[in-house]
Amino acid sequence: MKKITTKMFISLLENKEERFAVIINHWFYYIEKGRVYRFQQYSNTKMLTIAGSFYEDEIDSETMVVELKKSIINQIQYDWFTDVWMETIVERVSRSPYDLEVFFF
Repeated sequence: MKKITTKMFISLLENKEERFAVIINHWFYYIEKGRVYRFQQYSNTKMLTIAGSFYEDEIDSETMVVELKKSIINQIQYDWFTDVWMETIVERVSRSPYDLEVFFF
């Protein structure tokens, strides 16, 4: 996990080169090549629980990334992701005074 600023996040979106997951307002998003996908409700709830274990040092970052990848693959397989407009996500993160928590792949 890496903390990044809002400006860095927007730059990553615009560059369209990175694959990563980010937590924004208690919701996981998967970004790949500039496209933004919101986790489906069940998967988001499950990943928030796993993230809680990560923050409490019950699991390490490698395990967290493995679980994220499994969730992403599962959602892609069943087409459960919701597309999010880039403008919407930029607006949402621009209002936040906090750094974002990002998991790169």
